[in-house]
Amino acid sequence: MTVPTVRTRLAAEDRRRQLIGIGLRLLVNRPIHELAIDEVAAEAGISRGLLFHYFPTKREYYIAVVRAAGNRLLLHARAPDEGTTTERVRGIVDGFVQFIQRRRGNYVALVRAGAGGDERVLEVFSSIRARIADRVIDAMGTTEPTPQLRLVVRGWLAMAEEIAVEATPDVMQVDGIVDMLVDNLNKTVQQVAGWNEGGPQFVYTPPRD
Repeated sequence: MTVPTVRTRLAAEDRRRQLIGIGLRLLVNRPIHELAIDEVAAEAGISRGLLFHYFPTKREYYIAVVRAAGNRLLLHARAPDEGTTTERVRGIVDGFVQFIQRRRGNYVALVRAGAGGDERVLEVFSSIRARIADRVIDAMGTTEPTPQLRLVVRGWLAMAEEIAVEATPDVMQVDGIVDMLVDNLNKTVQQVAGWNEGGPQFVYTPPRD
């Protein structure tokens, strides 16, 4: 005798969280624009039509998944509440690198696939990167960053992202990646300080053994 499947009724916000969570998990195997709505709905135990009750369009669902992934990254890429300038910057970089390395498949599916060229999804990526760059600038101790400083920190962050995605343990361990990136940031900021007298003077202090 076959036991009928019992469909669990969830509150609207709980159902949204469930659907977003399913989307995040499925990203391990495919880029965001290849997520099948039918598959997501089936795994949640609801109809395709009911999914669109919570997300009006497929695009809105994709954007919600991308935003959730970005918020998870922001939870990790943050400075400690206390510490020296170097410790605060290193905390952001360490969280950023470790998050990407532990979720490489998801991250590549989101970022490297270009989100299928969807402008709104790309805007979410850009906003997340900008917030991380602002956190780095704030951790360096400057409240009035110049346009040049913002530019080079965004460029440095793009390099950090590339290295975090591509580096494997046999090439470089996480601590080595973080040390290198923080040291590189220090040198880059020193150049900007030379262009703008009175700019942030972030001095990297290598961790003790």
